[in-house]
Amino acid sequence: MSVLEKIKSKTNKIDVESLKKRILKELNIKEDNQDGVSQVEYSLLDTLVIILDTTHQSKVPDGLYTTWIRMTKDYWYLNGYDKLFASKSEEDSKSNVKVKSVQIGDTTTTFVDKTSQVEINGIVYNTGTVNYSEDGLIEKYKKDLYRHRKMRW
Repeated sequence: MSVLEKIKSKTNKIDVESLKKRILKELNIKEDNQDGVSQVEYSLLDTLVIILDTTHQSKVPDGLYTTWIRMTKDYWYLNGYDKLFASKSEEDSKSNVKVKSVQIGDTTTTFVDKTSQVEINGIVYNTGTVNYSEDGLIEKYKKDLYRHRKMRW
């Protein structure tokens, strides 16, 4: 059973093919990049598991379509896949350091390495570290996920 078939079996009316195409477009992954497409599929599956575990549902509710997209994109950036599958021209154009502080008096400038940091919606996350866990992702989308949560008895 392929990854897409597993995903399709866990959704109701969500068109998984169009979901995948939308994420590929938003992440700027070309369809001929088989490794990138495969990683997007696995990211979709990973976030699907997080959604199902949190909501206690057997299939993803249709109302979580956009939440699933946003979670997958955040999951993609938090795991550093954007750097792994970025084209060389994109990679070269971005600087890996940023100014941390500037002092005018004696002209002191401090730089910080940002290769292991990603900023999502104004919040800076450290990627590829032991500190990263899916709990941060769940916490960010808790309101949306709990709206569709089934209570266990």
